[in-house]
Amino acid sequence: FFGRWLVVRLATKWCQQKLQVELKIGSFGFFEIHNVSLKFLQHQQTVEIDSLRISSKLLSHDLPHYVALCFGEVRIRTDLQRVSGLSAPFSRSTGVDQKELPLSPSLLKIFCQLFSIHVETINIMVLKVATSESLWHIQISGSSLLLDSDGKRLDCKMSLSKINSKVLKSGQLEDTCLAELSLTLNLCLELGISSRQLKAITVGVWTHHAELHEGLFHSQLLCQGPSLALKPVPCPGVTENLAEPTLPGLHLLQQLPEQVKVKMEGINVVLSMNSQKRHLNWTLKLLHFLYHRDEDQLPLRSFTANSDMAQMSIELLLEDGLLLSQSRQRIVCLSSLKASVQVTTIDLSASVVLNTCIIHYRHQEFSHWLNMLELETQGSSSSVPKQKK
Repeated sequence: FFGRWLVVRLATKWCQQKLQVELKIGSFGFFEIHNVSLKFLQHQQTVEIDSLRISSKLLSHDLPHYVALCFGEVRIRTDLQRVSGLSAPFSRSTGVDQKELPLSPSLLKIFCQLFSIHVETINIMVLKVATSESLWHIQISGSSLLLDSDGKRLDCKMSLSKINSKVLKSGQLEDTCLAELSLTLNLCLELGISSRQLKAITVGVWTHHAELHEGLFHSQLLCQGPSLALKPVPCPGVTENLAEPTLPGLHLLQQLPEQVKVKMEGINVVLSMNSQKRHLNWTLKLLHFLYHRDEDQLPLRSFTANSDMAQMSIELLLEDGLLLSQSRQRIVCLSSLKASVQVTTIDLSASVVLNTCIIHYRHQEFSHWLNMLELETQGSSSSVPKQKK
């Protein structure tokens, strides 16, 4: 009893001093902890864990490694209006000296080979997404995290069996659903240990179903999108000549990791207009995106007036796309689309292969959507004086 009390006392004091987190532990068991609560004092965010236990491959043969850290239901609650600011997730190296890793590469390699993390259910509630009456609820079931390291890189493999997400807005009479999302996700990240940079990312999505309702386009969520964009931080040692043109999208490609793979199967997106009882349904069998950049090879010199272009290859593949109206009439029918771009030291080549694309525009199906977008455009530009019609 004294040992448990001492461990809880030391952990609570360390979390409060180092992390500014208020820690509460309900009860202890044999290799098991119940009712763990974490409260972040700075942003008023809370994390609640029903149970946390340590399991072994000797007890459960389904575990990938020898030891597993298993969580029960995890509940996360946060408020966007209390978050002070956003930071770039894949920022380049800054002038701040980076600290050493808490584990050496050899110990990190042993840790990755022994341990894995499994979470039964995660419930995330994000308050005030668009307005003070909005709520974003995310439920994740059957998630697992595996780590792998060879001393030079760190691979993080995350598997999410089911993700259900809804954006709700509370009205005067009843709650209104703005958007819904359901999918299965596999995510793999490769990090460089010495450079602390994201090297590669692989995303796999299955059974993707999304519904965007009319209230989403009338809410302030889309209007606040540009305000959340990250502003570039100017470096005092670098001077830019704004008169020299740059290729659109080139800066974005350079910010991506060196390798990106995205594969989505069974995509279904529905645009719903409840007031007019109309909807548009877009289905896509396969979306495959590949991006690879080689920084070690010689770039394409003087591609633009003020920049070189690294050797890279980009490929996009779409198969069996279909856009239907509420009366099941075909508006767009796409068999396959394959586009590729390749950059070498001496040239740039691009190709587009389109197979059986039929577009049948029906104005009576789009007139309501065009009128809604026109009203939104007029509403957003009402405070700005119009220069031309």
